[in-house]
Amino acid sequence: MPRQVYHALNMRYKGQPTISVTIDGTAKVSSQQMPSHSVMKNRRLELPAGVIGYIPQVQSTFTGALTTAFDGVPEAQYAQQQLFHFFEVQFNGTVKLEIYADEVKKYLNNAGVTDITLTVRDSKVQDTRRVYFPELTYGWVPQLKHVVDSSQDGQVFSSTLRALPSRFSRGEKEHSEIQVTHQGNVVLDVFLDGKMLDTYSFDADRYDKDAFITQKEYLPSGSTGNVLQWIQRSGDGEVAMFETNTTLTDRDQPEMEV
Repeated sequence: MPRQVYHALNMRYKGQPTISVTIDGTAKVSSQQMPSHSVMKNRRLELPAGVIGYIPQVQSTFTGALTTAFDGVPEAQYAQQQLFHFFEVQFNGTVKLEIYADEVKKYLNNAGVTDITLTVRDSKVQDTRRVYFPELTYGWVPQLKHVVDSSQDGQVFSSTLRALPSRFSRGEKEHSEIQVTHQGNVVLDVFLDGKMLDTYSFDADRYDKDAFITQKEYLPSGSTGNVLQWIQRSGDGEVAMFETNTTLTDRDQPEMEV
């Protein structure tokens, strides 16, 4: 069996187990107390960076029913370097998160912090939010870690990496305007070749805060470079689409059948 990158541990239990995780005999999670379950139900634990190898194992002195299954992918799937943009995280309750690139902890959302606490919005059962890498974060293996608090019942159901689309880094280009489709209030930092151009605030629709609207803003003159990217620094909304006047005309075309 090829080496695997293990991102999560799926569990099912009733009660409150304390677990440890090793990979090929090396400890990666030590004596982690899990949130209590009054009934038998599932829980997913996002693992720390570096759980890479052949044989993962769970150790626990818990005497109740506990089933476990690791969520891994072959290491060969990370053979190509990418420009990491953000994780899309589906969760419930309240969760504290960290992100890593090649086992190095990264700052989140251009906010100068290495962890973030997310809570579902508007009394939803579950929510989906984005957690952004710093600008120009190139790497092979990304990882999102859930910092578990046994007193908090929140959990991460899934985390999906989104790389920066290639049209934002396809050679030197001049950008003069951004076009943002969003829901709710968002504050964006826009970067060109790792340097921040400006911060832009976009307000929710005045009549319906849940509506998606499109707004435009001008970039500073002379915004010419190779890699343009954005980070949502704050706001209770989400960006559905971000483009510039240049990337709108440089979108990937569908393949034509011959």
